[in-house]
Amino acid sequence: MNENEALMMKVMAELAIAKAPIIFKGAMNLALALQESSPTEVHRETHDIDGDWLLGNTSAETMRKVLEQAVQRVDSSLSVVLFREMAQEKSAGFRIVDADKERVFKVDLGLRRHPFYQDYQISYQGKPLFIRGATLPKMLADKICAISSPKVFRRAKDLVDVYILSHCKGFDLLDVHRLTHVNGRTPGTFEEFCSRKDDLKHAYEKLANVENKPDFQSLYDRVNLFLKPFIRKELRSREWTGEAWKEKQYTSERGQGR
Repeated sequence: MNENEALMMKVMAELAIAKAPIIFKGAMNLALALQESSPTEVHRETHDIDGDWLLGNTSAETMRKVLEQAVQRVDSSLSVVLFREMAQEKSAGFRIVDADKERVFKVDLGLRRHPFYQDYQISYQGKPLFIRGATLPKMLADKICAISSPKVFRRAKDLVDVYILSHCKGFDLLDVHRLTHVNGRTPGTFEEFCSRKDDLKHAYEKLANVENKPDFQSLYDRVNLFLKPFIRKELRSREWTGEAWKEKQYTSERGQGR
């Protein structure tokens, strides 16, 4: 985690202390979830905090004030500027700027329900603190929907995030599949991902700010293996081991002295 990401994590912590009704998601949430036990050296740097604001009928200005209070508890020289109002299917956008009005990082907050979250524990100012963020299965489901669509060429960062997630164990295939269909959405056909590798490679190789960035073929092969059941619609009760999808093992408690 670089210096700017550490600053963003402190702002997330202050928002959690203030009990702001936010579920974090995106790259900072992935960093939060894997902060002490990342299974890979690959890391995608980010300059954004993404989240869902849970309370309806909240104005962007109310969000800005809550956000600015948290930001200034971290660094009193920073301020928050609203640069994009909320609209249907569009988040409110905020720039966090320094005393010279130079952007330090950005925050996007959407106004939507988000029931798929958990509390992630960090140490902040020497004390344990829980920050509420999207679950890893929900993050994976969102990435699958992006990669399955014709827009995959504009979402090369999602390929990196799925590559990172593929090193985590314990994903339930049917659970992730269910999450790809929440709120009435339907994943795409993966046509572009499967048939336009050269274009995908071009988009991926233009992607900057990835530490220990794998070569395209290594990334593509692993992501393709990870997503194969979703691409082929081979939906059975399986669990991801970190390397392959395996049939789930159910053990009986009979004879265990319970």
